[in-house]
Amino acid sequence: MKTIAEKKEIAASFFRAYSNREIDKAVSLASEKGTFRYIPLGANGKGKIKGEEGTTWFGIASALIAAFPDLSNKVKNITVDNEGNAIVQVFIGGTQENEILGIPSKGKYYNVEHLFLLNINDDGFIEKITCYWDNWDWFQQIGYRPN
Repeated sequence: MKTIAEKKEIAASFFRAYSNREIDKAVSLASEKGTFRYIPLGANGKGKIKGEEGTTWFGIASALIAAFPDLSNKVKNITVDNEGNAIVQVFIGGTQENEILGIPSKGKYYNVEHLFLLNINDDGFIEKITCYWDNWDWFQQIGYRPN
């Protein structure tokens, strides 16, 4: 059984790998059946963590890096509760150079606060990722106006 400190380090390692564009390393910290929910991106925002298709966390993270080559994520705080849930406050930002999700590039920079909830099991693997952010703030910062 992992301690709270160990689970906090697993969450920190996940974001370090993501920040270093080591997506394979980040997903290696997840269980094979691990799931994620990005709210509000994607159809219902639900999918698996692993796998290369665009509905997985791996696929979305890879697409974000491709669209925002200078993508950064700056972790501001990590708290772990007794249930193994890591609550991570992170600012994700970058300059859009390529289209993403049908959104054309206007070359604008964004920096939006995200709240990630990572459930880490007793074996030390991420079972579930849930991410929340203000999508309208993101759209405004990149100069996108949906119909």
